[in-house]
Amino acid sequence: MLRISLFSAIAALALATAPLMSASAGQSNYAPTMQNATSKSLSVFGSASALSLNTNQVSQGNLGTGKYLHQNNYAPTHQTATSGALAIGGDASATSVNVNDVEQLNGAAGKKPFQSNSAPTTQTATSAAVSIGGDASAVSANSNGASQGNFH
Repeated sequence: MLRISLFSAIAALALATAPLMSASAGQSNYAPTMQNATSKSLSVFGSASALSLNTNQVSQGNLGTGKYLHQNNYAPTHQTATSGALAIGGDASATSVNVNDVEQLNGAAGKKPFQSNSAPTTQTATSAAVSIGGDASAVSANSNGASQGNFH
């Protein structure tokens, strides 16, 4: 029975991937995201609804060999969604949605390439609905999609 320790497996993996990474590669990823969602609803005799939603998906990757290779990704996102609904007799609805999707990829194999990606996004959605007798609706939506790639 062949037994391999966890330390041996990690060492073998490090030796296998060492040619892909260089000491001067300097690859970095940075993806802070600030999201704020506020929802308020008030109803006296019926129907009031408020929804605020923030969604963020970031995928960043760097792959490279060679000297003087500097690749970095940067993806800050600021999203704010605010909803409000007031219904005295019935029916009020407010919806605010922010969606951000960022995918950045750098790949290089030559000498002295510098590759950089940046995807700052600021989104604000505000909704308000007021109904005394019935039927009021407000919808605000923001969506951002970015896909950046550098190959050298």
